[in-house]
Amino acid sequence: MNITEVREELHRLIDEVDDIYVLNGLYRNLSAEKRRREEYEREEQEKAQAKRTRQK
Repeated sequence: MNITEVREELHRLIDEVDDIYVLNGLYRNLSAEKRRREEYEREEQEKAQAKRTRQK
């Protein structure tokens, strides 16, 4: 393997690592957003349940 081939392979690997880093960041953001949404929905259900209980 000559220096040009090594350089090309290194750049390809760096690009793959960058892609993985970006995808991991997106996954973390989406996971956090899902947890926040689920928590919000659960709180809203609890509020609605408490309101129905008070109305009885």
